[in-house]
Amino acid sequence: MIIHNSTGKNMRIAISLADSHISQKPHFAQKAEQAGFDMIWNSGESIPTFAGMLHNTESVNIGSGVLRAFQHHPKNIAQHVLDLQLMYKNRFVLGLGGGTKYMNITTLGENFPKPATHIREIINFLRYAWSVPAGESLDFQGQFYQITGAALRWNQDPKESQAPIYLAAVNPAMLRMAGDICDGLCGHPIASIDFINNVVWPHIDEGLNRSNRTRKDFDHQTWVTMSVSKDRKQALKELKVHLARFMATRSYSIVLDSQGYADVREAIQKAFFNNPNDVDALADALPDEVALKHGIAGNPDDILEQISRYDGVVDGISLYTASNLMSYERVHESIEMTTNAIASIK
Repeated sequence: MIIHNSTGKNMRIAISLADSHISQKPHFAQKAEQAGFDMIWNSGESIPTFAGMLHNTESVNIGSGVLRAFQHHPKNIAQHVLDLQLMYKNRFVLGLGGGTKYMNITTLGENFPKPATHIREIINFLRYAWSVPAGESLDFQGQFYQITGAALRWNQDPKESQAPIYLAAVNPAMLRMAGDICDGLCGHPIASIDFINNVVWPHIDEGLNRSNRTRKDFDHQTWVTMSVSKDRKQALKELKVHLARFMATRSYSIVLDSQGYADVREAIQKAFFNNPNDVDALADALPDEVALKHGIAGNPDDILEQISRYDGVVDGISLYTASNLMSYERVHESIEMTTNAIASIK
């Protein structure tokens, strides 16, 4: 589905299957392609999952939204991406993110200093590795990685192996980097239109200026958290709980603070750090009007109307189903209702 975008591009509609069960991802990917979504994103914890999704679809691009850059050695990322490109006709898009400091310490057991500089080096290596034909040798000397030895396997035509790289970013340094060296942005799923216009785009523009590019050379996709249900009250509460758990993250304080919602952010953090699983307290801490500025909730007809407000703001949106403290059954129901809603207007 494409909505005309007043900036000269067409606003594309993607869907994220990030929090669906792994056993259902190939099925939902197939249904999303049939419904007419322009792209499909999935979380990057399991690289083999993308092969299953790509195998079950025919022509739609599928991206990692996002693959945590520090979770894998850069050469492994380069080879995995190349393999997917070769097997599935260049339909894979690499979305990279650094993760928060807390996330990296608790899941990877390590804090990665200078994350922006570190990720920039990873991106530089990926593009370098894809440019070296199979049979030749790598010689990459960076601040964090010194990588030598055999080039990637099966890279017979380097021109065909270059995957688009999108960067997940919330804070200024990462947003500038996205505009400077990346093909697009994986916009954070708690970003309001005000935040996009007043914070995200200006920093991306700074990066684009560094690389002598314009917005026409860049694909700004923003994730939009949504909950779809026949019961509007249920959908709104699910949206509020999901957003609140994101908004409690200290690394994302800029989103609410930059819009004059520091008091809301403080109330959310108080509720979250008191009990992160108290859905009522989390929902109560986030006012309805603030939630609906940062996400979408309602029945299938409601969401179609709400999607249109992003026209002219970004190049594409990825509909990201709320899932925090929800059952897989309920998450899958919301995904199915979203898919059917888009199919109805294709």
